[in-house]
Amino acid sequence: MPKQSNIFSFESLFERILTEEISNLLDNFSNNQNLNNNKYLTLKELSVSTGIGTYTLRQLTYSRAMPHRRVRSRLIFDENEVTGTITNYKNYGWNDPDKNWDVKTVQSEIDNLRKTKESPLMIDEILRKIIREELTNFSNELKNVNKKDKENFYGRTVLTIKEAANHFRTSPNTIYSLIKEEGMPHFKIQSRFYIVLEEAEAYLWRETAKSYATEGNIYWQRILQRLDWEEKERNLAFENALKRLEHGKF
Repeated sequence: MPKQSNIFSFESLFERILTEEISNLLDNFSNNQNLNNNKYLTLKELSVSTGIGTYTLRQLTYSRAMPHRRVRSRLIFDENEVTGTITNYKNYGWNDPDKNWDVKTVQSEIDNLRKTKESPLMIDEILRKIIREELTNFSNELKNVNKKDKENFYGRTVLTIKEAANHFRTSPNTIYSLIKEEGMPHFKIQSRFYIVLEEAEAYLWRETAKSYATEGNIYWQRILQRLDWEEKERNLAFENALKRLEHGKF
């Protein structure tokens, strides 16, 4: 008796994924909910919240690579991201019982990132990436469905310049400056600029890591190296997927 195959045809796999992604897209439009609810604190606000002085917090951002984002000269913090660092500092001070900040260990991690390769993505994950990119254009056409300034499409939040300024605890002029002078991700409809929140946060996170890594801080170099490695692996997987699709190999 022949063994039954568990492999779905490419056509059925593609149809299933496309249906799921379009359904998710429409759900996000109908729900119209802000999926990114994190609220940033300034350095002074974090100091009040944690009971730790601003000088010590600045040292933690550098010496312990505590997650934050720099918006020009201002530091902003997501309480959820800094919880681990704050807890360790309160428990151990500047000690490092788990050797998380050992220079040799960190340098070894950086070297390993340059050598190792990520496992190839599964074909359904690759297809989802491709389909989502294609749906971006469709999403732009659907922008008129909701006349509010803030819109959501498949998990991404679009902000006006004023909303972006409020979210990142800065001024609209600073956001405009980041767009025009430093390349913050954005798009433009007629004369109005808009920010995709998730892309802007990723941009600020990378630029923050880059600024400290350039200063020679090995702990931030580790973060930047991991960001670069992850981006390289994603791009490589995507290019390989396109080649396989082009040649009909799955």
